[in-house]
Amino acid sequence: MTRHKTGEQKDGLAKRGSKWSYIVRVQDPISGITKQKWISGFATKEEAKSARDLARTEARQGVFVSPSKITVAEHLEEWIGIKKSKVKATTADNYRQILDFYILPKLGSTLLRDLNPTKIERFYLDLAEGGSRKGKPLSRSTVRLVSIVLSQGLERAVKDRRLALNPAKGIERPQGKTRRNEPFTASELKLFFTGVENHRLSAFYRLSAYTGARRGELVALRWSDIDLEKGIVTISKNRTRVRNEIIEQDSTKGGEGRRVVDFDAETARLLRAHKVRQNQERLRIGEIWQETGYIFVQENGLPVDPDTPSKVFQTVCTRLGLRNQTLHDLRHLHATELLRHGVGVHLVKERLGHKDISVTLEIYGHIRADDKRAVADQFALAIENG
Repeated sequence: MTRHKTGEQKDGLAKRGSKWSYIVRVQDPISGITKQKWISGFATKEEAKSARDLARTEARQGVFVSPSKITVAEHLEEWIGIKKSKVKATTADNYRQILDFYILPKLGSTLLRDLNPTKIERFYLDLAEGGSRKGKPLSRSTVRLVSIVLSQGLERAVKDRRLALNPAKGIERPQGKTRRNEPFTASELKLFFTGVENHRLSAFYRLSAYTGARRGELVALRWSDIDLEKGIVTISKNRTRVRNEIIEQDSTKGGEGRRVVDFDAETARLLRAHKVRQNQERLRIGEIWQETGYIFVQENGLPVDPDTPSKVFQTVCTRLGLRNQTLHDLRHLHATELLRHGVGVHLVKERLGHKDISVTLEIYGHIRADDKRAVADQFALAIENG
């Protein structure tokens, strides 16, 4: 063949200069026409022959993909550029951070064609054993998120015919480090409320603990979303920080959209007191006040920064000597106590705004050690008195 004058083509193999090449017939997926394709760059005839035989098998199975020098980083950067236009801004930001913190530093320079299940499995194990930026083990949930992002990105490579198969599919993820953080007890929660009762955001924490709503859902609430007479709040938005920008989305984090959550009479009383305090602030500062309609605002009426309630929570807990908790643990406490006291899991799911009931059970189906002991004692007592 004229394109291989420097070397004789025999049985699909040819030497061009110091390198060997092979030829394979590949069917175009669109036209269905079979065409010859030359693949070059092999140091020895044996390497070219081995690659040729594999390529012919893959071509017959319809999974052959031409070798490419594109790296994992190059492909994933292209993928995330498309992905971010199809998901929420917060989701896109989470994907970006997972790529930057975990995937690209370890796998970015690897050629996409060289990525295989063994390398990926080793990557997951390294994350579980010491993959944090401080060299500490990553939590099970973080390893899971990394695997989801990587698998989605590689699935796109299959779609783009850069890979024949997704090498991340079917790999068993390592368990990672499980976060075992006991929620506050009733007495600890009461102590916290005592310590925060004079703070201008005290009603925020009451509503958080007594509805299980997420932080972003609470800071997005307006007075029009709440009915103090009926004791119900309509949750339909999420307000959060993406990088250095605060955004508000017309849907909740779980994707369930609008939900109505009941709250108790004491929570209603505290919200009324909060409203009175807010009106007093408005009168006190006069024209500086900017009316926004939000329930939880700064001293000038603008919506409170989503990070502020978390910072205040940590400050109060430290001052009171309470165990290390996060603001999100109030949601954990709410769900755990409902499940522990026999509330049906479907009701808890609806209250929390989970899309799937398995999420409710997996994340919040937590039982304290003393509850486990009580179950054992109850069984023994039942048999003894039976």
